[in-house]
Amino acid sequence: MRIRLAATALAGLAGLGCLADRAVAQEILPRGVAGDAPVIILPVQSAVPDLDGTWVGGTGSAQRTIDLLNAEIEFAFGEEEGAAHWALPPAVEARLSRNPMIGVDPGRLAYRGLLTAPGPESQLYEPLHSQLRRVAALFGARLVVLPLSVSYRESRAVLQLALIDVRRSAVLWHGAVAGAAAEAASPFALTTLALRVADRLAPS
Repeated sequence: MRIRLAATALAGLAGLGCLADRAVAQEILPRGVAGDAPVIILPVQSAVPDLDGTWVGGTGSAQRTIDLLNAEIEFAFGEEEGAAHWALPPAVEARLSRNPMIGVDPGRLAYRGLLTAPGPESQLYEPLHSQLRRVAALFGARLVVLPLSVSYRESRAVLQLALIDVRRSAVLWHGAVAGAAAEAASPFALTTLALRVADRLAPS
């Protein structure tokens, strides 16, 4: 079923613009952000319901929406050969669960300060910088993708996210990526969103 959804989604993405929320960011997310360097993709941090209370994907709750989108992101990046060595949300959660002394819950980071678009090359704040630094050290990574919030806008699922250089403690990019047009309650909305994120981020 997921393979059929993915094929349909790819066809629907052909004419889709890169950004859905132009008020958040005007830049296009860098394609192939890191080449052969390891990149960490953290779990989605939050979800916001539609105006009528519908959770994106028809899941019934914020946590189920987050869990479903994390699974879709794992699947989408699994289809990208250039991202085969990247650390995806399940791998990050598993590694941290085996290292409790790190003291970081990857699904509950201090992300809220990034919900408002920072300026170019903005420096990270504490405790987020320390949290990301400890996670990155486990994987020998420098770049971290932090999905901040998934919502439903203009008939599409939209993911606000930040690309962070942990060594420099700098936000390299902050913006929103949208999936294809779909009903808010349809799982297709999150499938196409995950595919779009993978298409924009994964090395070609």
